[in-house]
Amino acid sequence: MKRPTISIPWLIHLFAAAHAAVAMLSRIFDYVDDVPLTILTLSMILIIAVRRGLRVELVAALALICIFVAYLFGIYGAQFIQQLFGCGIAAPAIATALVTELIGWLTYAFARQHNPQTSNHLRWSPSTRQIVVSVAAILLFRIFYTSLFSSPYFEQQGIYPEFYRLLGNTLALMTMICGNIIFVNLRARMIRRRGLRLAASALFTLGFVLLLTAAVYFGLPQGNGAIMSARHFFRLYTVVLLVDIVIYAILQLAVYLIESDRELRTERGKKHRAQFHYERLKQQINPHFLFNSLNILDCLVQEHETERASAFIRKLAGTYRYMLRKENEQLVPLEEELEFARKYIDLLQERFTSGFEVEIDIPRPLLSRHVVPCCLQLLIENATKHNVVSPEQPLRVRIAAAGERLTVSNNLQLRMNVPASTGVGLRNIRQQYLDVAGEPILVEQTDTRFRVQLPLL
Repeated sequence: MKRPTISIPWLIHLFAAAHAAVAMLSRIFDYVDDVPLTILTLSMILIIAVRRGLRVELVAALALICIFVAYLFGIYGAQFIQQLFGCGIAAPAIATALVTELIGWLTYAFARQHNPQTSNHLRWSPSTRQIVVSVAAILLFRIFYTSLFSSPYFEQQGIYPEFYRLLGNTLALMTMICGNIIFVNLRARMIRRRGLRLAASALFTLGFVLLLTAAVYFGLPQGNGAIMSARHFFRLYTVVLLVDIVIYAILQLAVYLIESDRELRTERGKKHRAQFHYERLKQQINPHFLFNSLNILDCLVQEHETERASAFIRKLAGTYRYMLRKENEQLVPLEEELEFARKYIDLLQERFTSGFEVEIDIPRPLLSRHVVPCCLQLLIENATKHNVVSPEQPLRVRIAAAGERLTVSNNLQLRMNVPASTGVGLRNIRQQYLDVAGEPILVEQTDTRFRVQLPLL
């Protein structure tokens, strides 16, 4: 029998309620210690991470940022709520519940973007141990810093003098941000092994923070004439180190988001290209088109039109050869696409002996621009599929290019005995242009005319 599993959204609500209860009890019994709340927060992040299969680096970055946010909002949020509603004991509980909800949904959002198809059940993979160890290390880091900041070593002012001192040195703050951006990007490219990445990150952070601390302490580059004091220098170093670690974690998440978006776009592009190839082949290597082509060929043979039959076979073979050759290409020169379209037009003119007219008006300089393969053929096929073609009602297709657009238009005379268009062909062309170039196609329809404008790339 399958055991029921609490969904992640409900887990977030339960942890928020647990945070509120612990905060309320700690105030009632005058036990002001945020370590139990930190343990609850990290436990929530750990469960979501294990269920969704997050990477260790992402879990560590999320946990660092979340406990920092929880610390700040837990203090200042409770003060704000107390001043607003005047509920002294309940204010910390309300603040920590709201912060827990925020942190939980933030972690869940990252997890869904990382792997939206992962199950909500716990999956104890080999990386689970590393995740647990990293979360435990962050908990110890949190306890160490809390104990250090509340010790007599930092006196009554706490960390605020050193923190404002860092914020007052714009050069050091900008150097910290830029240095971490450079290192985060170089580390992913130059160091492949996880152990070496962690060691390099630790060495870089400790050394980089030491230089930044010296710059802030002595007021570089101008200088402030400060006399070296090991105690004051170490106090400043611990604060700068904490700020640098949080900035580093934020940048790690930013890089992760960019990489995830790039991977998603790549996979989506592959999916759409595969769908486009399938639809393209399905529309052209379909029984209806092949049946009409063979009927035309049979008529030519029966009428002893051997030269026309031979030319028809070559054009038919050329169309399929082009589609197979360009199947894996994202873009082709307009000149090649136009040559293929002319062969396809010739095939259609054998089928529609009269009543089918195509006008091509493309300046020679634009022939070197690029388009999506088989886009012209699909648009011409759509025109003949959905419109009446007869000597009494001729179908006129115009292919023209000007500026940055290639326009395919035709007079609108819809057939009455065919199903309404599903728009699959246009949708595939539109998605191809969005995936390859990030540019849309323009579709316009009036009572008398249908027009599609394609970007020239």
